[in-house]
Order: sequence, then structure tokens, then C-alpha cells
Amino acid sequence: MLKPEIEDGQQTLADPQFRADVLDGLARRPRAIPARWFYDRRGSELFEKITDLPEYYPTRTERSILETACPEVATLAGEGRAVVEFGSGSSTKTPILLDAVAPSVYVPIDISGDFLRESSKVLGDQFPDLLVLPFEADFMQPLSLPKTIADTPKLGFFPGSTIGNMIPLMAVDLLRAMRSSLGVGAMLLIGMDRIKGEDVLVPAYDDAQGVTAAFN
Repeated sequence: MLKPEIEDGQQTLADPQFRADVLDGLARRPRAIPARWFYDRRGSELFEKITDLPEYYPTRTERSILETACPEVATLAGEGRAVVEFGSGSSTKTPILLDAVAPSVYVPIDISGDFLRESSKVLGDQFPDLLVLPFEADFMQPLSLPKTIADTPKLGFFPGSTIGNMIPLMAVDLLRAMRSSLGVGAMLLIGMDRIKGEDVLVPAYDDAQGVTAAFN
């Protein structure tokens, strides 16, 4: 069951964090802004294409790991949790976790409202008895999650090894923000890649079709 409205925690250019990131990035040499701002509708669509590329190993590897590990995750999590996914994207791996954990509520968080709306509808149709509460926001900041789940124990879900792309201080800030968002008694399931050789990494992140180049 999909809640018809998306709760909005989104930033615009007028909002302090996005504005600060843009101004700081323009002052840098070379100029750069945090990668999370790549994920508008077009960026999200390109990233989903990347995950389907034969060179891009993380998605299929993580899917296999989830299929093996999620029954144990469900045992550890117990019943009645709300699953909160940070940077949900198309939520293609999420059904594996939802099937195992059988949560009461699913809260996908993404920075692209259009993409979030579409993926939430697909998941809501797939799990008609599950309450889906899409939440448009930058998950790098502490969030005030929907009041509906204020008293519900939460299981945070952050697949995709995104945290491995961050410098240590940024990763620590993110984990603190997640702890604040999820609250007392929460659990957190994170996907992280291991060290790989250039023969694996270069094709994965510089694909022959040029999809990653278009994304960047």
C-alpha cells in the first residue's frame, strides 16, 4: 500500500546545505560538488543503467549476498520493524530484504522525487499489504522521519557500497546522521565493497558504453 503523497525533506538552491555545497565547490580547484547532487531524475536513471552493465559487479554481487544473508538478518531484527532505506533509487535489491524481514512499514529515502515516486509505486504494487512511505530528502543530514513510525523500531538499509566512496570524516558524519534519524534501538545494514584490483575496478567505473562518463 503506497501512501499517495511523498513527504518532502528536499533541498533547493535556496536551502542552506545545497547552497553551501555549490558555493564551496565552485571555489575549489578543481571545481567539484558532492556526488549526491548527481541524483536528480536523469542522474538516477543513468545510475540504474550503470548497475545493469556487465562490467559493474557490485549490484549482482550484493544481490547474491543478500539472498544468502537476509534470513539471518530477519532473525536478528525480529518482528514489527520499519525498514528505512537510505538512497533507495529503484529499490531493485530491496524486495530480498522485505521478503525476509516482513516489516510493518517501508520508508524509501531518495533525493530525486520523480524517481522515488515511480519506484515506490512499483514496490507498493509488489507488496500490497506493506505501508510504503516515500520520503524525499538528502539522507546525509539528520532527518525527521514520518511520525507514523516514531514509536516503531527501525532497520536502516544502505546497500550499494556508497559509503566506500567517502572520505573517513564524511563517512563518520553520515553514520552519525543515520543514528540520529533512526533513533534508539535501531539496527543498520550497510553494503561495503572490499579492495579490488585495477583490472576489476577500471572496467566497472569506466564502462565501454560510456554510461558512467555520461553520469559523471
